Amino acid sequence: MKRKLFQALGITAFLFLVFVTTFVKASQVEVVQVDPLTQKMLTFNLNDGQKFTGSLAVSGGSGNDIDFWITDPQGTTILNLGRVSQGKTFEFTAQGSGAYTFHFSNTFSLFSSKTVNLSYDIGNPILGGIDFGLLLIIIAVIILAIALVVLAIVLSHRKSTSKTDQPPPQKA
Repeated sequence: MKRKLFQALGITAFLFLVFVTTFVKASQVEVVQVDPLTQKMLTFNLNDGQKFTGSLAVSGGSGNDIDFWITDPQGTTILNLGRVSQGKTFEFTAQGSGAYTFHFSNTFSLFSSKTVNLSYDIGNPILGGIDFGLLLIIIAVIILAIALVVLAIVLSHRKSTSKTDQPPPQKA
């Protein structure tokens, strides 16, 4: 019986973890080619409270650099990393719904094109700013902890009942 209980718990934990991982998003990547003396833009439509986490990797030219900033739906600069050489990470939380524009400027370079790889995740907060994927992982850990406590109680109860079910030793 103990073995079947462990198997059921293991299968349940495995299936729950498979379920949770279906909600975990992989990073997305955008590649932007910016010619000399030009600027490129990417637009992301975000909802109020969404968290944008990203990283830039820049290659090309002698400095592997690009000017980078983000504006909100009203056109206000909300993040300015200035001249990014090679790479940089950043994050922000949308303070309103709308189009957030990412600016990549190579206007300072006379001859060199730059390639920018933007890797990013967009989180969807639900409770107190906690991301949905993180919330599912927390729930999974709580359920597994409860299952382990129940298993420990069942096993200790079985041990105590098996000891009391035995007849007392006979005196000769």
